[in-house]
Amino acid sequence: MSLVLISNPAELEKLCKNLSAAKEIAFDTEFIRESTFFPQLEIIQLATLDDAWLIDIQAFSKKELKPLADIFTNPNILKIVHAAHGDQECLLAAMDVLAAPLFDTAVGASLCGLGDSIGLGNLMKQVLGIDHPKAYARTNWAKRPLPAPVLEYAILDVKHLIEVAHSLFEKLEKTDRKKWSLDLSAKFTERGLYEVPPEEITKRLAQSGKFNLKDYGILLELVRWREKRVRELNVPRRWLAEDGVLIDLTKVKPTTLEQLQAFRGLSKGELKAPHFEKILAAIATGLKGESELPADLKRKNILQASVDENFIMDLLKVCLSLIADEYQIAGKHIVPPGSLLLLVRLKAQTIEDFTSSGLVSSQLGEEGTLKIFKFLKGDLHLRVIDGRVELN
Repeated sequence: MSLVLISNPAELEKLCKNLSAAKEIAFDTEFIRESTFFPQLEIIQLATLDDAWLIDIQAFSKKELKPLADIFTNPNILKIVHAAHGDQECLLAAMDVLAAPLFDTAVGASLCGLGDSIGLGNLMKQVLGIDHPKAYARTNWAKRPLPAPVLEYAILDVKHLIEVAHSLFEKLEKTDRKKWSLDLSAKFTERGLYEVPPEEITKRLAQSGKFNLKDYGILLELVRWREKRVRELNVPRRWLAEDGVLIDLTKVKPTTLEQLQAFRGLSKGELKAPHFEKILAAIATGLKGESELPADLKRKNILQASVDENFIMDLLKVCLSLIADEYQIAGKHIVPPGSLLLLVRLKAQTIEDFTSSGLVSSQLGEEGTLKIFKFLKGDLHLRVIDGRVELN
């Protein structure tokens, strides 16, 4: 195990040549993002069962990182990571690659009854009995040289990660869930997850119910403007305009610079020519009404649960929590949160119709699925017995 940051192309190439023969490697990333839209990757930690390394990413050009990018995309090497989303986003920004094939230990843990989103420190403690305090979580990773205790902290993130993965694999194989865990982990290898289109952002904001859906086209054009501009400037979205500012602009529909200047939260730099003109042009385009409202937003009431449906969903969440505990599966893998209302409204008359809806994961099994069906039919009940909530 080396506490020296690898910063020489020849050393990196030699390391990657050795790693190319590995069957599995663990990795983690350290980055900063406070003042940028894209994460600025500073350090990558790599490990096998026997050794671990730290790589100073900022010391290399994108071309010099090619051997490392090849390791991350090598189909014969399983890449092990904890809570993959942020790390994958870093690889995409720095090297234009996503690590694959992939096993996310957070996903594996969620299928072993260890919670929806257990932290790495808690997971290492529960699985291996190793303490990993987060003493340096707020380190400025761009600083050089980094103190030895910081480097020791960083390398611990990957030093035991393969051992954690092996332990989880043993548990997952006993419940026949290893393939499920790999399938769920594979979702983090899809580029679309990290390139959210303006239409998806606009749809999320539209579901808040904070503006008239007739103005959807205006909001869409403003979101398109912001998404393009933050990438050009490489700054956080909030530095240009937070979601609430875009919604307010949608409501008021300013047509002049003077009207734009009345909005707090809009970047002052965007109020200068020619930038403010693009904001006004976005609003003008939206006013033409050429953007069609998505089908599932056309009737606003479809998106909103009634009072009774909200009560039912609250009870259903308790039911799912009990089933999740019983089957040692995180609830989000049984029924995604966004599908709860659809499940309440399904009103399936037979278990066959209920199962074929696809709203409940087939991985739960027939017995667990039947319990949810019976609960929604009123044949299973929540009861408090001896201070505990039970489903019977």
